[in-house]
Amino acid sequence: RFMATITDAYFAPGAPVGLIDPALPAFFGRLRRAGVRVALDTGYPKELQDRLIVHLQLADIIDAHVSSYEVTEGRPYPYMIFSVMEKCKVMNVRRVAKVGDSVRDIEEGRNAGCGLVIGVLSGADSAEMLLSAGADVVVQKITDLPVPPSKFGKM
Repeated sequence: RFMATITDAYFAPGAPVGLIDPALPAFFGRLRRAGVRVALDTGYPKELQDRLIVHLQLADIIDAHVSSYEVTEGRPYPYMIFSVMEKCKVMNVRRVAKVGDSVRDIEEGRNAGCGLVIGVLSGADSAEMLLSAGADVVVQKITDLPVPPSKFGKM
């Protein structure tokens, strides 16, 4: 029932599902050119996540993704972060920046031991809630974040 309701809401003709920011593909591209791997995690079932990634045309601009249905526990447990670290061959969790728009996202990043935990105001939780949960910083939207200089030179 849940899947049918969500599928109708997200994929029916005229459904308002779109990127959180139209600049997101270009932002992910800049991150990846700078040597940053981009991974997504969600509490949605894998089948829904896969459909959303295709629908939003993200497949070619992310390095990995995981659903909470693929690990033993979802947020606030750190297992989705560890899963995408393995897929991206990232050895040190201190080199991971977790970005999320909910208190559970922030708790997940803290529980994993991420080097940087960033709250974004695209969800229901306020800056105060995200900071209280342990966010190092809160931004309006993900594309407000700076892109680090490339460790590979000009690409």
